Amino acid sequence: MARKKNGDFCRPAALAAGQPLTMSNPFRRFADTLSGRLLLTHMLVAAAVLVVAALLVLILQAPVRTEFMQRRMNDWLQPAIIVARSGLAGTLVDDESGAQMRARFLNYLRTQADAQDGRVLLVEQPGSQILFDTDDALTGQTWRPLTAHRSELRPLRTRPGILGPAQQSPIISVSGRANLDGVPWAYTSAQLAATNAGSSVDLVILKEQPTFLQTIIQVISEIPRGLLAVIGLALVALIFVLSRWTAGAVSRGLSPLMDGTRALAEGNLAYRVDTQATALAEVQALSSSFNQMADRVQQSQQAQRDFIANVSHDLKTPLTSIQGYSQALLDGTAATAASQQRAALVINQEAQRLANLVEEVIDLARLDSGRLTLRQQQEDINQLVGELAEAFAPRSEAAQIRFTWRPWSQPVMAAVDGDRLRRAIANLVDNALTYTPAGGTVTLSVQQRTDAESRGFVEIDVADTGPGIPPEEQQRIFERFYRVDKSRGGNHSAGLGLAIVKEIVEAHGGTVGVRSTPEAGSHFWVKLPLAT
Repeated sequence: MARKKNGDFCRPAALAAGQPLTMSNPFRRFADTLSGRLLLTHMLVAAAVLVVAALLVLILQAPVRTEFMQRRMNDWLQPAIIVARSGLAGTLVDDESGAQMRARFLNYLRTQADAQDGRVLLVEQPGSQILFDTDDALTGQTWRPLTAHRSELRPLRTRPGILGPAQQSPIISVSGRANLDGVPWAYTSAQLAATNAGSSVDLVILKEQPTFLQTIIQVISEIPRGLLAVIGLALVALIFVLSRWTAGAVSRGLSPLMDGTRALAEGNLAYRVDTQATALAEVQALSSSFNQMADRVQQSQQAQRDFIANVSHDLKTPLTSIQGYSQALLDGTAATAASQQRAALVINQEAQRLANLVEEVIDLARLDSGRLTLRQQQEDINQLVGELAEAFAPRSEAAQIRFTWRPWSQPVMAAVDGDRLRRAIANLVDNALTYTPAGGTVTLSVQQRTDAESRGFVEIDVADTGPGIPPEEQQRIFERFYRVDKSRGGNHSAGLGLAIVKEIVEAHGGTVGVRSTPEAGSHFWVKLPLAT
């Protein structure tokens, strides 16, 4: 590698300039994708589940392994007792040969303890004094086991000529647990020999109880290396396949949603996601939410288009009239007093139309921003609606429309903003009178009702015998800037009146709706909660 004159290794220009050195890492790019992260997450979760399952198996297996270890100690104890008894007599001789026999006997015990990876004690009874310890740590101390359980070992048939004549050798053993220097041990013991003084010597065999980690290592060490490798590879392959399948199912379910977001961004508002394209309930719910959002966006754009189409006409018509009649006044075309009066009247009416349109737009903006506050107080709905009925009576007579007012039999009190509610009901009555032909009927009524949950509410109904509203149009009748031009004809508004009605009623905690049949009239209703 080349060196600079100052002894530093040469470095890339980007690193020398203080910029981080980046590498094209395919694994990193894969991990940054949705499929990659789902795959890695599922593999980690599956591995954790397997580890927890293995730990639970080991925990549940602990009593079985303890019992198995106890059985192996008993299998070790019985021949050890028989062999020890056969060589114990010589150790009692108090001479040089007896000392040699004792040394060989104790070495035998140490050899047995090392071979079984355990520990052997000789305990004198009844004082429980430890006479011998293969670890040379407890000699002279008192043997105090924690638990004890007596049992009879299966008789062991001995061969003649080695340990005497063939005979059955029943041995009573005591098993349990002990704690030596803070370490738990499992033990099994049996009487080795009895003395003439009434005492006896017990042979105690101990094996240290393994810790949980030692148990895991022991279990793994007992599995053949080849089989362990095959099991590990099979589990990794299975986890990978299942995780890849799950991640693929999720990413495939989300792919149409990603296509849909791109389509909406490009202006394709008609794009909809097939909710049945995936079996995942969460993705189906997300697809349904996406479709609802697309519907709202499309409706909003359609409402804006309707507003442009309607308002452009509503602005153009009065402005044309104002411009024409004002020009007539200016150039002297309207020379007579009557023609000047007519021109001034038309200009005033068209200006009022423009003012009403601006006021409606401003009111909707205030409702959207939350700046339109309601000043609610207890009012008699009968009286409030009755005043509106009196105000519209002259107009209905002039239009030759039968106007019927049906109040409730007693006062109906509710917390309302009287001015706002009057405007909402006035919009409904104005629409009914506008679209009802001469000779028709408009009915305004107030009724007190109770819903399914025994809550009282007041219902205000406005019914007419006009041309009605087609069923497909009733879904959009309360949308902003929307007008049913074909069925209800006329260019009397920009389609904001019913939208304002809906906003005002809902601000009071109520609901508004319509029932209509083409050529049979319309029935608008407003429901408001009663005072409690």
